[in-house]
Amino acid sequence: MVHSKLIRELKSGEIVRVRLTDSYSIKPFDCGIADLNDFLFNDAKTHLRYLSAVTYLFENKDKTIAYYSLQNDLLNIDPHIDKDFDQEISKIITDKDYSFLLEMKDVSMYPAAKIGRFAVNAEFQRCEYGTQILHLIIMSFLTDNKTGCQFLTVDALNNEETIHFYEKNGFSFVTLSDYNKPSRQMYKNLITLKQLEYL
Repeated sequence: MVHSKLIRELKSGEIVRVRLTDSYSIKPFDCGIADLNDFLFNDAKTHLRYLSAVTYLFENKDKTIAYYSLQNDLLNIDPHIDKDFDQEISKIITDKDYSFLLEMKDVSMYPAAKIGRFAVNAEFQRCEYGTQILHLIIMSFLTDNKTGCQFLTVDALNNEETIHFYEKNGFSFVTLSDYNKPSRQMYKNLITLKQLEYL
């Protein structure tokens, strides 16, 4: 899934992934959306200082290619009401773990990580960087899940291009009630992917 141009460029050093620090100088970046640009240059370090979000940069020697920020989250969804979600978790829990399935169905909040911001420099859009970085984010939780994280969540901008991007990468809507709102809550089930290791 991650054998991509991005991986090759990371291995060669042409692109580097950097965890933002308070003293780091951010290279030029413009994704075409003012709010996302503003967060990177004016808010990301504040969120870092107050332990609200951690931001990661992908950059070459001249520019920031993309960035994303991660936050802790809870997926608030009730399997007794949302039958699609109920069926989803029922399929992925094996018979030997039936007691765990009952435990999952008895709660309505699940440990998650939120992609708080995610943007690709306009010069590098439509080059698959977004999809490849998203795959790296997913793999990081599958291979180095430090605290227990069953789902990835995102408040996706409610436009056709953004919604399509997350849907094609396996994200589902949390609710239909935000259909006409500026952003839509979406989630991706990491348990399904993790289970593939045990097949």
